[in-house]
Amino acid sequence: MKDDEKNALIEHRISKAIATIDEVDFLISNKKFLLAVNRIYYGMFYILSALSLKYDFSTSKH
Repeated sequence: MKDDEKNALIEHRISKAIATIDEVDFLISNKKFLLAVNRIYYGMFYILSALSLKYDFSTSKH
């Protein structure tokens, strides 16, 4: 993967993480706690996938 493609994918994953975490306040204020936990989990997953790509770390586990 070319550096510019890699950087674009990293930025995409970071944006996805931020957008996902941004939903949490709304969900908590509407007492949707299980969905909020889900969004927190996936926000962390997306940001960790960006970091793993940046530092060339891979794993077969989700």
